[in-house]
Amino acid sequence: MPTIEFRNVSKSYGKIKAVINLNITIKDGEYISLLGPSGCGKTTTLRLLSGLIQPTEGEILWDGRPIQNLTPDERDIGYVFQQFAIFPNMNLWENVAYPLEVKGLPEEEIEETVEKYLELVGLVDRAHLFPHDVGAADLQRVGIARVLAKGAKVLLLDEPFGALDFKIREKFQDELRGIVKRLNLTAIHVTHDQSEGMAISDRIGVMKKGRMIQLASPMELLFRPSQIFSAHFIGESNFIEGVVYKKLDDSIVVEVIGGFKITCSSNVRSFLVGDRVVVGFRKTFSRIVEGDGENAIRGEVVTDRYLGEKRRILVNLQYGMRIELIVLPHIRRFSRGEEITISLDPSVLLVYNYPREGLDEALEVT
Repeated sequence: MPTIEFRNVSKSYGKIKAVINLNITIKDGEYISLLGPSGCGKTTTLRLLSGLIQPTEGEILWDGRPIQNLTPDERDIGYVFQQFAIFPNMNLWENVAYPLEVKGLPEEEIEETVEKYLELVGLVDRAHLFPHDVGAADLQRVGIARVLAKGAKVLLLDEPFGALDFKIREKFQDELRGIVKRLNLTAIHVTHDQSEGMAISDRIGVMKKGRMIQLASPMELLFRPSQIFSAHFIGESNFIEGVVYKKLDDSIVVEVIGGFKITCSSNVRSFLVGDRVVVGFRKTFSRIVEGDGENAIRGEVVTDRYLGEKRRILVNLQYGMRIELIVLPHIRRFSRGEEITISLDPSVLLVYNYPREGLDEALEVT
């Protein structure tokens, strides 16, 4: 299977820059997901790789060979869309067989290939049915079987679960990853669903305004995001402005809005006393404690809302700053205006240089 490399790839439509200076390597057999706000360049990246559009600048390499001059049919790529693109006048078998018939393959080879891939996706016993006789998940299985039967070495998946119900989507995620890994394919998967990307991917690429912000494993993005936008977009985080107050051997003390001093011990060696910083922490990575607490900040409760299996508590800090905590539903309920103390584990705090463009713009997702 191929290793895919984007080298300084950009794509513009007039003044609109859809992809900007993309430099990534996708390893042989890897499952990559692309996440980001609408219009960030995810689908454009797929279309560039497929050959449906050409880069304005840069080159795309396939095992070290540029592929710009290859047509989509010459790239051994299968494109799976959200809309299924299934022929309604053909049964499931005929839908999978159609591209092989167009190629003029022998009838015996077509039969063997179609049966192999319909069995792989669990539809060989329903091959005689027509698209109107089956559900959305089976239609997507047919689409996947069809691109695999063509001999695709790379799967490009553009919101492939978007038309599926939640429960079906969860089951199908495991099925699809299993197929990709069993056949040692390379997959690039565009999604808006963070949980989907976290569940299915070897690595996730976070994009914003045409740029690749970070490409990393799901666990790295969740626990140690290197960029402030990644920490904001993947999962849910709070961010508090502050200044480095003291530098210790393996940690720093940051004075944050409100005058609270908190110790941070993760990836903090590059910071100096006086640096303006932003401290981030996941909304689930904090504890409400009695009294002063260690490594703590205090604020007043604005709202305390039940949302099924969890509660969201909105808290006012001083000088207009607000944070939100996600807690289990069984802890005691808090009243509006009640002062609470929030204890923060130094090892899970994320520290970033204050963004040049300002915090609000750095976190913007539109």
